[in-house]
Amino acid sequence: MSKRALRRRYYDLFARVYDRFVEWHSGDPTGPMRKALAERAASGTARRVLDLCCGTGAVTRALAQCLGEGSLVVGLDFSRGMLRRGVQAARQAGVSSIRWVQADASALPFRAARFDAVTCAYALYELKGGARTEMLREVARVLSPGGRFLAMEHEIPTQPLPQFLFFLRLTVMGAEGARAFLGGELQELGRVFHRVGKELVPPGKSKILVGIKQPKPGIGTEPRPASQEPRMKRPASGETSDRRGMS
Repeated sequence: MSKRALRRRYYDLFARVYDRFVEWHSGDPTGPMRKALAERAASGTARRVLDLCCGTGAVTRALAQCLGEGSLVVGLDFSRGMLRRGVQAARQAGVSSIRWVQADASALPFRAARFDAVTCAYALYELKGGARTEMLREVARVLSPGGRFLAMEHEIPTQPLPQFLFFLRLTVMGAEGARAFLGGELQELGRVFHRVGKELVPPGKSKILVGIKQPKPGIGTEPRPASQEPRMKRPASGETSDRRGMS
């Protein structure tokens, strides 16, 4: 079995305990931080949002609830096990407007400028260096001018046991370059996006990384360094698809 197949199998199995793991590690038992991520992504004029590496769909469902009717919300993951759990949870929550797609985040099956915002929760560090770079480039491609990428990630745990388990999981997953990325997230995002920023989310176990795509010419085109990025103060059917070309 190839490494890719093994990785997919791992996530198919991990889907059974994924939500409990995130709740324990992030200190987010009722999901308010993931809801806050969805609220930020759905703010302003955003009507078309893609949730990358959506897992069991906690953020995806929150996005659909925030945006309401007439919006486009797509949940994408390469694990069928994760998507299956997401479909089931959406049905139980009475959310039927999400379009679920099984695909690779580093080769998105969408045309350019398709989405106003793209979210990703607790997945960037688990991607290998090359795959993460390709994913960020793909995110920029499918974002409309001025569109935003919002990624929620764990802060490095300060307690010995959670910290050990955090780095052990990265090692097991083979996420090369993860340690370097932990200290240079904004620099890596800055190679792709026009503006970048970071915010800690209470109780301080998670953070939101933000990348903004270059607007159309003449609309706020002066670049701003990450240090000047203002801190944010406000917190289709239910079937999976293997589609490789959603327009």
